[in-house]
Amino acid sequence: MVKERKKKIKNKKNTPNKEPIPKVNKFKEIIISIFAAIYGFAGMLVGLFIIIGVFTGFKYPWKWIDALYETENEKLEIIAEKWDNAYFPLIEWCGKKTFSSKFVELIRPDKIKSENLKSYIISLSGNEKRCLEDKEFRIELINFPSKEIKENENLNKWFNEIPPYIKNFDINIKDNVINKSEKFIIQTNLFDWSTILNIDETELDLSDGQQVICAYTNIIERYRKSYCDSDNRNKETKVFSVDFLSKKDFKLLSKGCFNTCNAYITYINDIDKDIIRTLKIVKPNLEVWSNYSDKDSLIVKEYDSMINKINYIVGELEINYVKPDWFKYIEIQ
Repeated sequence: MVKERKKKIKNKKNTPNKEPIPKVNKFKEIIISIFAAIYGFAGMLVGLFIIIGVFTGFKYPWKWIDALYETENEKLEIIAEKWDNAYFPLIEWCGKKTFSSKFVELIRPDKIKSENLKSYIISLSGNEKRCLEDKEFRIELINFPSKEIKENENLNKWFNEIPPYIKNFDINIKDNVINKSEKFIIQTNLFDWSTILNIDETELDLSDGQQVICAYTNIIERYRKSYCDSDNRNKETKVFSVDFLSKKDFKLLSKGCFNTCNAYITYINDIDKDIIRTLKIVKPNLEVWSNYSDKDSLIVKEYDSMINKINYIVGELEINYVKPDWFKYIEIQ
């Protein structure tokens, strides 16, 4: 019995181990398939890069890759551009307000280079320079705009050149027609393209066309930039022929009321047209502007908004960068 038991034990030791075998082969297959996919994708990219390079003279995609990296010079250019962009609104404002010919030359190219802007600022003198460096002078430019002042000088001069017999004329015709008298804002049809500071001499040629006065009953702002046309069909506009005036007198009237005039007109209506009987021109309508103390004015609001924005941006730039010397003398607020 003992021998038989030992035999059984011996047989048990010789029994094969049935634990699961690790799936090494399957893991290898997964790794190989992943690397194959990566290799295939890389090959596809290389092929795509070669195709793009062939069709672009090998400028791309290398130019795109190069764009991902900034050189030291490129970083300096970016910083300089930030300073330029911060101050340019004020530079532009001063250039326009002082009618700077230098500023016109500066903005002529599509893109202003930093070195050109630097040279421009350094070379400034007179009112252009003062505008950037003196905030009180900028307020003066708002309160006393030189362009509008000059325009009003011209308008007053031209109005005073209108002969009295044109400012107050009366066609004394006794008839039974009912006369109408109204207050109007008037201008003539002589000037279309001229400006107060630049009269186009070609528009003084009256060889063709009818001499008319356009008379408006509505507010002046609506008609200040409008064109007077002898064929006007606007119900708010009356058109009176003044062909009885000489060409010289019509030119004087047109210039004197270039920016429109206030006038009283007596007229009659003859079927489909209005015929002028008397004309009394009271005054020219001059250019008007806002004072800086008028905080509700759009011009003042835009100026204050610009200054506050520049001040904030410059303050942020000063935290991280050194301000260029040519900007140090510009006074913001």
